[in-house]
Order: sequence, then structure tokens, then C-alpha cells
Amino acid sequence: MQKFKFFLAAIFLTSLLGCRLSSDAQKELGNDSYYFIGLKMLQEGRTNEAKINFNKCIKKGSYYCAKKSAEELTKIGSVQEKNQAVIFLSENYKDSDSLLICARQLSMADETQKLLDATSHIDYSSEYNETIKLRMQALKKINAASYSQSLYSWFTTRKISDFHYKFYRDYIEPIDFESEDAEYTPQDFAINYRIKIFKRDYTYCYENAYRLLDYFSENKLPLCGQLASDIGKAYLYGDSHYAKNAVSFKSFANQFKDSEMEFYFWFYAGRFYDKANTYYTSAKNCFLEALKTAENPDQKDNAIWYLLDSSLNFSLDSIVDSISKYSKEWSDSSYFDDFFDKLISSLLASGKWNTFFDIYTQLDGYASDEITAKFAYIYARLLQTGYATYGDNSKKDEIIKNSFEKACKYSVPSYYKIMSAYHLKKSPSEISDLLCRSQNSYSYDFIPDESIEHLLKGYAYFGFPERIYETYIDLYKKGISVDTSLFLANFLNKCAENNHPQYYPQALRIASRAAYYGERNFSVEELKFLYPKNYSDYVDTYSEKYAINDSVIFALIRSESFFDSSIISSAGAIGLTQLMEPTANDVARRLKISDYQLTDPETNIEFGTYYLNNLYQRTEKTYLQAFFAYNAGLKNVRRWLQSSIIGFGSKKNMPGDIFLETVPFAETREYGRKLVSATVMYEWLYNQNPDEAFTKIIEELIY
Repeated sequence: MQKFKFFLAAIFLTSLLGCRLSSDAQKELGNDSYYFIGLKMLQEGRTNEAKINFNKCIKKGSYYCAKKSAEELTKIGSVQEKNQAVIFLSENYKDSDSLLICARQLSMADETQKLLDATSHIDYSSEYNETIKLRMQALKKINAASYSQSLYSWFTTRKISDFHYKFYRDYIEPIDFESEDAEYTPQDFAINYRIKIFKRDYTYCYENAYRLLDYFSENKLPLCGQLASDIGKAYLYGDSHYAKNAVSFKSFANQFKDSEMEFYFWFYAGRFYDKANTYYTSAKNCFLEALKTAENPDQKDNAIWYLLDSSLNFSLDSIVDSISKYSKEWSDSSYFDDFFDKLISSLLASGKWNTFFDIYTQLDGYASDEITAKFAYIYARLLQTGYATYGDNSKKDEIIKNSFEKACKYSVPSYYKIMSAYHLKKSPSEISDLLCRSQNSYSYDFIPDESIEHLLKGYAYFGFPERIYETYIDLYKKGISVDTSLFLANFLNKCAENNHPQYYPQALRIASRAAYYGERNFSVEELKFLYPKNYSDYVDTYSEKYAINDSVIFALIRSESFFDSSIISSAGAIGLTQLMEPTANDVARRLKISDYQLTDPETNIEFGTYYLNNLYQRTEKTYLQAFFAYNAGLKNVRRWLQSSIIGFGSKKNMPGDIFLETVPFAETREYGRKLVSATVMYEWLYNQNPDEAFTKIIEELIY
């Protein structure tokens, strides 16, 4: 590891000083070096020499460096040279990215026929929308006979996007479909209908759905699943006569039996019955019919999700049987995670604590690892605290232990693994094994792709940090080893320390993906890439000043912003600790600071630390409740706590981990889990006595 770090530091300094690359690195990259040398030549304005190197890489380099070299040639030279380069790129690298580059250049060069030739083979249901838009513009420009059919295919074989809407707005002549004199085809009306749905004009679409249905009945339009789904949305959101509409959609389903539309009509019939609240059996039967007619795994999972959800809304007593039956039929177990999260809240709120055991034994092997771990852990804690019971009391301790062990086994996120290890009183070596275990739950054989690794390492060796993250995100699922991922994370961290803090979050995201998709376990030292102490000077200063554990503040920053000091959320939260402006103004007033910038790391860390400590003091020094208050407000936390105490028949505060599961907002529950997990990991990784720190910090956070 030390040798690895030394070599990386040498490479980093070499790139900063503009020196020649070490012979070891050149030897490792081989002919792929031509690509990076070409990039350096471009930086220096030596275009012809760059082209020579790119061409050498195309001929001699491995796949990804050769492809990147071909992409660079599309940016160099005259328009004619660029045109030739993009055609070469699309013909030799037959992927959507290359085709899009080609279409963009040929469109800018006004090479209409060449653009049409290059895109003649595209699949309108799956190709990039931008590529199809450029093809549509070209077809319209030459008044091609195939334009109308191509347009219809693009608008009806996939979900409508902004590309569709902008093309419709800018290139399609408006038609007054209400005018008796208007001339239009059924295809014109169908395209307009899809745009209306996209713009959420549900009243119009509800009132005009009969036109589409007539076109289908009269064979004036080909039967289309996307349009059937649009009709369902129009009725669902454009009219409140749910029971009546359910009957209509059952009729539509029978009318268009054995077509791709049948699934959607049964599915929405079930949605309508479910909305009507008093028709559970009818809703269930419609979802079952939808399940029978599903044409792909996504449709099947969607039908099962709503079937289970309607069962949940009708009767918790029947939910175990439903899960037992349908869990064996779904395809993507993670698709149901939100349903089971909702189910957990319902079971806790209704006092059905023993049901957790029945459900998690049914889910084992069918639900996602996270959900299985949740049910196992919660049941163990309910049994341990006396809320739940087990028939044979002599086996109670064994059941508790086995449930915690199952949570350890299946828990991909750290929270349930950490908490189960605590309750099992795992030994220091067992805790280390658990926390260092790979999070990869995939069954495929992982084979690192040397071509990808050369590309990414080359960016580091030659000093192109700005290219690493985007390339990594595009390619990490195709085969990048843990070693290479951590090499890149370390390199980007060093760049960040050299006055480029924008690379801190990129390094952390790369390390996180390596942990989730990598082929091996992490060492304790490698785990520090996942839990870095960036901005440690500021954190140490203000955690000491405001008397709060520094591990808590590192966990807060990691969870809130991934150490991105410039980030602003959609809600307006700013900076490392994601403070809202009103909160920051209040903190500034209390600290008597009149002029400040929340994007300044030191200011943001001080304000966030002060604010969290203030919440900690106001929740009677309970970290978990302070975390919840930071996310959702102190008044909400106090109300939730009181409600949970009453619901569980307690006379005083309940265990924090059980209270966490009763919080009514999924976002806040997950926020608490993340902060607890991260705090424990920081304390365990960096404390001089990690084994003692592990137990102590959990008790401080939760109990």
C-alpha cells in the first residue's frame, strides 16, 4: 500500500510539473500512451502532432483509448475532415454515443443526406432522443416520404421527453383539432394527445380519449401500449368517477384482448377500483388479469406492486399470504423496497409486531438484501424489548440471535449490520470482517477490463483529472477493479488538496461505487477512502468549540453533501452541511456574524456544527433525535416521538432504533440510518481504541 501511494504521489507531481512521464507508466499503458500524448499536444497547440498520435492509437491502441482518439479527431481540422472523422467513428464504434457525435457534426455541417445515411438503421424505441431529433429535422428538411411514419414511431414507442415536446413545438404546424374544417390524420391526433399528456392537460385528454379509442376500433391507428397508458392517465387524473371508469376499462381490456393494450386497460381498471376504496376484490382481480397479460418484467413487477399495495390498504391480516404468493413471481426485488418500507410503518403503527417474523421468513431469498435485513433486525429488537412474542419462550434467545445474524448477512447498507453486530456483542475481529465486507451483492463474475483501466489511469498519469469522473461513471459497471478505483480516488483527493476541492466529492463517489460493485473486500485503510476526513482543520476546530464529537460532523458533511462545498439542493440548502438560508441567518445572528457566504467551507462547517449542537441540546442530548430535527424540524420530531410512545404503550422514551422505524417520513428514516452508520464508521476507523469506540458511539447515538 505504501509503495502504491508513493508511486501515485510521484505521478501526481510529475503531471503538475509538466515533466516527462515515468517509463513505468508508459510501459504499463503501451500503445494507449499515444492517446494521452495527443491530448498533451493539443494543450500545447501542436495540432498536427496530436493528430499523428491519435491515429497511431486508433491503429495500435486498445478499444477505449482508440475510441477516444477517434472522438478527438472529430474536433480537429476543417469541416470536411470533421465529417470524415465522425463517419469513421460511427462506422467503427457502433454505439449510441458515437452515432450521436456523428449526427451532431453532420447536422452542423448541413450534410443532410450523410446524416440520414448514418442514422438509417436506428431503433426509434431505444436510440438517444437527440439523435432521433436530428434525424427528424433532416427528414422534414427534404420532405421525405418516410417522415410522417418515422415521427409517429418516435412519438409512440417510448416515453415522451423534452426532446419530443420541443420538436413538436418548434417543427410541427399547430392544428385546431376542435375545428370542423381542420385537416389532420389519426396519427396527428395521437401525437398531439401524447404531448397533452406530457403537459398534464388531463381534462382535455379525458374528454378526447374517445377519439383515440374510436381510431383503434376502426383500425385507423395500430394498437399501441403507450397510448393505452396515456388514456389510463387521462381517466385517472382527469375524472373522479373511479368505479364507473373501472367498469369502462374492463370493457376496453376485453375489447382489445390479446393486444399490447390489454395489460394497460386491466392495470388501470385495478387502479380505479383501488381509488374507489370499497372495491378491494375487484381491484385485486384486475391486477391479476394485468399480471397474466404482462409482456415484460417491468409490467409484471408494476402489476404485483399495485396488487400488494391494494392488499395493504385493504387488510394487514392478508398481507403475509399475498407476499408469500407473489414474491416468487417478481423480477426486480429492489422495485418493491418502497412498498416494504411503507409496510413496516403500517405494521408498527398497528401493533402487529409478531407479523415481522412471518414476513421476513417469507421474503428470505426473494426480497432485496436491504429489506430482508430490515425485517430481521426490527423483529429481533421487538422480541428483545418484549413488544413481540414467540410461542416457545425457550427458543426466544435463539430466534433473536438468528435474526440479528441474518441482518448481518444480508445488510448491504451499513446501518443494520452495525446495529446487529452491536447487539450480538461481536468480537473485534468479527466487527472488522463485517465492516470490511464487500457490498457487492451481484452474482456475475467480475473481470476488470484492461482497456478501461488504461483509459482512466492514463488520465491520472498525464494530468487530466477533469476527465476522470465522467468517464468513470460511464464505464464503472463494465469492469473496473477496486485497486484502480481507489488509485483514482486517491489521485483526485490529492488534486483536491492542491486547491481543487471540486474533486473531493468525485473521489468519494468513485470509492463508494468501488465498494458496491467491486470484486473484493476493503482493508481498514481502504475504508478511509469511503469515510475521508476532508476539511479536517475546520471540523476539528468547530467540533471542539461547540463540544460535539468530530465524527458526528464528518458524518453530517458526508451524508449531506459528499464534501461538495458548492452544492445547492433543489430546496435551496447550501454547501457542505446543507443549510437553508433562514437557518443560516438565525445562526449568524446568534454568532454575531453579519457578513458571510455559505459556500465558504469554514463558515458552512461552523454554522452547521453550531446548529446541530443546538438541536442536540434541545433534544435532551440525543444525537439521533438531533439528526431527525436537522432533517425535518424539531417540532416534527417531538410530535413523532410522543405519538410513538403512545402507540407502543410506553410511559417514557422508547429505544432510539425502534423510534427510528416509526418516523412517518421515509426520507427522514433513511437520513437517520445514514448518519448513524457514518458516525460509527468514522469513530471506528479513526479512533485509537476502535473496539471500545464502536460500542460507546452507538450508545451515545441511539440509546
